[in-house]
Amino acid sequence: MQKIISKVLITGVAGFIGSNLLDYLYENTAWQIDGVDNLSTGNKKNIEHHLNDNRFTFLEKECKDLASLKDYDIVFHLAALPRIQPSFERVNEHVEANLYQAIHLIELMILDSHYPRFVFSGSSAIYGTPEQIPTPETEKVDCLSPYAFQKYEFERYLELISTRYPLNYISLRYFNPYGNRSFNPDNSFSAYSSVVGIFLNRKREGKQLLVTGDGQQKRDFIHVADLAKANYLSGIHPEKLNTAFNVGLGETLSVLDLAKLIDGENFEFIEKREGESEITFADTAKIRSILGWEPSMNIKDYLAIELA
Repeated sequence: MQKIISKVLITGVAGFIGSNLLDYLYENTAWQIDGVDNLSTGNKKNIEHHLNDNRFTFLEKECKDLASLKDYDIVFHLAALPRIQPSFERVNEHVEANLYQAIHLIELMILDSHYPRFVFSGSSAIYGTPEQIPTPETEKVDCLSPYAFQKYEFERYLELISTRYPLNYISLRYFNPYGNRSFNPDNSFSAYSSVVGIFLNRKREGKQLLVTGDGQQKRDFIHVADLAKANYLSGIHPEKLNTAFNVGLGETLSVLDLAKLIDGENFEFIEKREGESEITFADTAKIRSILGWEPSMNIKDYLAIELA
């Protein structure tokens, strides 16, 4: 029998994925929702349409400032600094945001002996440039950046600590998210946002698109609404799973072809970025079979709508 869920927490609620998850839960549940965000990269405008609703409470604070999780049935942990290149340059800042803050949440669960379903926003970056294409969850880990390593390290903490304490978690390894609110020009890390959002923003501004390297790197682009659905299904699944799922479309598109779809030949090539995979391509058989998840939006259909 499925557990009755009354109250949930979203960390990183004012960010790109967190705010879309908030919208999804509003539309599909009657849950009470608390949202935490320090607004270092999130934007309060993303959640302002919910701020006066009695179903939602916004807490402007760090995850490490939370004193307890005992009121929650589900914790959706999305708070992070999700940028590959800056993680090389601002290592301590990224370790603090992506690892220490998350570990604090585990410590709270142990302190209260209360273990809500914990849905962690992981990353396909842990696979590096994979050998198996499409890539299953069993692919070897080959982190090419501190960011990827931090995501994988926290997955390992969940695995190890669950051997001693009854953690109840699911890790979602996102491939390449895009969609509403993916690009925030006020964010100091906006240059490292979803390439879809960056390209669309440059087209709107009448600027040339900037393609890194030769543009042949392939990406599995997954719409943010489909990520929100994966979080929801992970939260309500009746069984304790303690596992990881890939969340991707299961198709690829090169960055160069993406640029051409968005703005024809109005692009130029710039220097390749180190630490990024040559291909991301999700094998999603596991999440489809266990959670019953299916993607609903194809990147080409999305662009046709956006560019109409």
